[in-house]
Amino acid sequence: MLTKKTLLLSVAAAALLTTGCSQTATTPKAKTNTAPVSAQKTSDGSFTLPNAKSGTCYGKVVIPAQYKTVSEKIKATQADAKLTIVPATYKTATERVLDTAASTRIVAVPATYKTESKTVTVSPAYSEWRTGLHPEARVASSAVLASAKAGGINLEAAKSGSCYYEFYAAPQFKTTTEKVLASAPSSKIIAVPAAFKTGVKRILVTPASTKLVKVPATYKNVTERVMVAPAKKVWKETKCNDKDCAVEEMMCLVDIPAQYKTVTKQVVVTPETTKSVTIPAVYKTIQTNELAAAASTKTVAIPATYKTLEKTQKISDAKYVWSDSMMEKPGMSRTSSVICKVSVPAVTKVVTKQVVATPATSKTITIPATYKTVQVTKLVTPEATKKTVIPATYKTVTKQVKVSDQSVKWMPVLCKSSMTVETISKIQKALTAAGFKTPVTGMLDAATKASVKAYQTKKGLTVSGLSIATLKDLGVL
Repeated sequence: MLTKKTLLLSVAAAALLTTGCSQTATTPKAKTNTAPVSAQKTSDGSFTLPNAKSGTCYGKVVIPAQYKTVSEKIKATQADAKLTIVPATYKTATERVLDTAASTRIVAVPATYKTESKTVTVSPAYSEWRTGLHPEARVASSAVLASAKAGGINLEAAKSGSCYYEFYAAPQFKTTTEKVLASAPSSKIIAVPAAFKTGVKRILVTPASTKLVKVPATYKNVTERVMVAPAKKVWKETKCNDKDCAVEEMMCLVDIPAQYKTVTKQVVVTPETTKSVTIPAVYKTIQTNELAAAASTKTVAIPATYKTLEKTQKISDAKYVWSDSMMEKPGMSRTSSVICKVSVPAVTKVVTKQVVATPATSKTITIPATYKTVQVTKLVTPEATKKTVIPATYKTVTKQVKVSDQSVKWMPVLCKSSMTVETISKIQKALTAAGFKTPVTGMLDAATKASVKAYQTKKGLTVSGLSIATLKDLGVL
């Protein structure tokens, strides 16, 4: 704690700020010392300011202690070892197992056939006499034709399309049937397949093996106190509210204890281990086919097939009595019937039939044995344990370390006698120009004090009110 004489010295300095200095304050401003000075104790116990200039006012400024934040690396978890089970590796192999025994199969080779076509005349071509050239005309009678021939008309020499006027007699026809071969007799061979019986067989799928089971480690938590901030001393401003106090404002040196933080970390109680477990072999039962009776054949006879055709034959020709002239001849009368010679083309029909090209046979085919593939699992590498070293882990704890102690300095300040309206207005304008908006009132009001403090903080100047260094930096002095 400050002594009573020190406090009186502070009161005297405060009086200088409020009452002003002597007339020597008119000393040229350019020669004013702006450096802070330290108070020294004299032999009689009082304090003095060395290198103090006459006519210059000084204000006591408390410069707080400086700290820096440092990081310290502490152990969070201890180094450990982790056991990892590397499982056994297997490969899938295939094994051929007889499914069906080798045998023979007789395959029927069917007969091949070829188609033969034959043109059969159903109705032969002929010429006939009809009652006209139109398609609906009736056939002329043979009597009429005989009469015409007897009358000197050469009916055979008559051209097709020539017409005569005679009596009509229709020709006579009959229909006959004929049985023709449609397909020749043949035979076919039918294959009788081989017969099989079912059997069973037991095969190994997975061999017996062992498996390692991991037994986890056990842990416990422990705590440790770590210092975050060391013990320090700071100046605290206090006020005396008693009536008998000589000085109301005092500065006291206060002890602040160190700060600690509790850190929890995990440690191993029992390490990780493994134990072996036996896995039995796995078997599988499969079915197989065995030959019971060999394949054989049997021959089946196929009889010949026939189809019936109808034929039309003329029995007698029509007979006519014709006149080749449309004009009546003496002694002849023209009948009302008109006959014309019409050529009727032959009517044919194409009959197709199948004949054997190659007879049916059989051939023996060898059927190889068939196998089926069964998947089995075979051990490649046995199960093992892999030990992995787990390094200790650390965490960083930040704490503050004192760089410099708190100190008290006396700074040259503007005397009250110099705090004119003009000077204060210049200061307020300079603050506004520097980016700290301050109303121009000509008075050292709260807004001006706040702007001065903000300016000093931004510029890195000592926060000391209207110090000479601040006014020079603003360009007022």
